[in-house]
Amino acid sequence: MGDYIDPFSIFALFNYQGIAHQKKINILESIKNEFTIEVETPKIFDGIPAMNIYKLCFFNPKSNAIQNEINSLWELFEIAINYAKNNTNENRQNFIEKYDTINIKGTKFKLTMGLFWIRPFNYINLDKTNIKFINYKLPNYSQNIKTLPNGKEYLNLCDNLLEDIKKIKEYDKLKNLILDKKNIILQGSAGVGKSYAAKRLAYSIIGEEDNERVKMIQFHQSYSYEDFIIGYRPAKGKEGFKLKKGVFYKFCKKVEMDENKENKYFLIIDEINRGNISKIFGELFMLIENDKRGEEYALELVYKDDEKFFVPENLYIIGLMNTADRSLAMLDYALRRRFAFYDMKPAFESEQFKEYQKNLKNSKFDNLIKKVEELNEVIKEDLGEGFCIGHSYFCNLETVEIDKLSLIIEFELIPLLKEYWFDDKEKVKKWEDELENSIK
Repeated sequence: MGDYIDPFSIFALFNYQGIAHQKKINILESIKNEFTIEVETPKIFDGIPAMNIYKLCFFNPKSNAIQNEINSLWELFEIAINYAKNNTNENRQNFIEKYDTINIKGTKFKLTMGLFWIRPFNYINLDKTNIKFINYKLPNYSQNIKTLPNGKEYLNLCDNLLEDIKKIKEYDKLKNLILDKKNIILQGSAGVGKSYAAKRLAYSIIGEEDNERVKMIQFHQSYSYEDFIIGYRPAKGKEGFKLKKGVFYKFCKKVEMDENKENKYFLIIDEINRGNISKIFGELFMLIENDKRGEEYALELVYKDDEKFFVPENLYIIGLMNTADRSLAMLDYALRRRFAFYDMKPAFESEQFKEYQKNLKNSKFDNLIKKVEELNEVIKEDLGEGFCIGHSYFCNLETVEIDKLSLIIEFELIPLLKEYWFDDKEKVKKWEDELENSIK
């Protein structure tokens, strides 16, 4: 074990406030050479927390038990790395016990910084900057860090915070994508929650659940330019035809009439790949591009050449697409060029779903979810990830009823498998039996 210094204090020697950038690089270069480390020396240190130069030691230099403190810090260092590598219950318990035994004056909060230094994707640093971020972005956790957490509380906090921070980063990425591109497609297999995600994304950017600024429609094979933009339709109760405005035309005009151009509007198009996109958008396809928005790019309409039409800059389009749909292959380059594509996957492993599953407290439900995850591995291997069964088939249950689970299997999952493996009845039958047996 370490006789003179602990590993966290070594990290502090090149992670203190005010250290010159080149000096930090030189120290790391020396460590690299000393231990024959075959990786490139870091040059960028953004986001790495720094220690107060007057408090670099993780042990207490004035303590009578200084060697015991250093030994304990080395032990925690090794245990923390083992747990990050293999998060078994045994390794977790080892971490909790060792973390709780360390009682070095002024070190506990500082220790979270050291843990972050050695494994930043597993441990949260609870310094003032992060606590301020948590209070602002994740207020539900702010109560948990007003006092020093014990080992169990700290790991629970790390698990939940890292999951939520991951969601925030993913949300920010998706938000920036649509605000920049103006048109995105959420694509994924059946049941991954595309419709729900699209609405939540729109509402979150708007800042409230305003249905006046979010409109949802669905494309289908018979959907036309006349339905979407403008066209002649039989006049009600009269002979002949009347020029009628379509849903996109009317929504664009609604956005245009809003004097506050900072207000953002969202058109959500479900099953966007089922329609003939070029036919539906017609000559206006160009106008949805992010650099062709606004009045200066206005075009004359086929059915109304006395008026020029444009797509407002503050209108955003979210398309939804089932990757398991056989018509997906028919998507043309024109659509792919004008939309950014964002993949959505089943979330059975997410902390949110696990918590939902845990609260249901039902072994039959647990068995079914485990079996569906096994089925997804087979589907992924056979057909691809875009065909996996999504988690939303099993959401919104307040209590678990076997009859309800049986209905989900019989009328939602089995028809899906029959479509996937239409030429392999034996495989369908095998998984039909396994799914049904999982809830018996």
